[in-house]
Amino acid sequence: AGTRGRQKERRVVERPWPTVTMPTNSNESYCTFTLASDVTAGGLPSEEEIAKQLENNDPQIKRHALKAAIMAMLGGEAMPRILMQVIRFCINSDDKPLKKLCMLYWEVVPKYQEPTSDEVLRAASGGQAVPRKLLPEMILVCNALMNDLNHPNEFVRGSMLRFLCKVKDEEILGPLIPSIKACLQHRHPYVRKNAALTVFHAHRVHGETLIPDGPELVDQFINAETDVGARRNAFLMLYNESEELAIQFLARNLDDVSKFGD
Repeated sequence: AGTRGRQKERRVVERPWPTVTMPTNSNESYCTFTLASDVTAGGLPSEEEIAKQLENNDPQIKRHALKAAIMAMLGGEAMPRILMQVIRFCINSDDKPLKKLCMLYWEVVPKYQEPTSDEVLRAASGGQAVPRKLLPEMILVCNALMNDLNHPNEFVRGSMLRFLCKVKDEEILGPLIPSIKACLQHRHPYVRKNAALTVFHAHRVHGETLIPDGPELVDQFINAETDVGARRNAFLMLYNESEELAIQFLARNLDDVSKFGD
């Protein structure tokens, strides 16, 4: 009996424990989407091959190349040549799947210049912190984002507003604020409800810097809005950013709250 007990104890001790693999790529912790693995079949193409495929007139080939670029960047590849190729050959495309892929690409692409060695040394020795410098190419990107915010198609506008809810860069959001505000008055509720969320995001992340009149703007919006989804998103912003205005709205509409749906 003693031998069987020792054997049992030994089996328990020697049992392997599960291991947890932490992400090694800094992009992984910010990845908010998944891509089909078809682009990785047979290995990812090189940067030069991707750049060449993005010049193709066939949207399907462009989509495949852009997927490959995103996968490579999530895997730690820099892909510096691809940015200008996307700006030149993809950014103004009317192909909706390609537009959506471009938004995913803007999520993962580096948007700021790498600091010089002198700047890093000065910061390390207690000097001035290294300032963030937006890549010059991102000015062209901002112009393209603004064009989509003013696009006549409500799907394109709404998709761009949803994408901007993931952007935290003040230098990119700043020039787009007037167009975001204008979307609050759009005829289609899909655009308006996403515009309310984007105003909420911009005010939450950058407070009084970018959109100081955000709560007052949304307060006016919610009082005139009739769509359930848009009104819900607007109230969500007031509840989190200006509790006083949220309470005032409820007090004014106390008798109708049960009719507001979700």
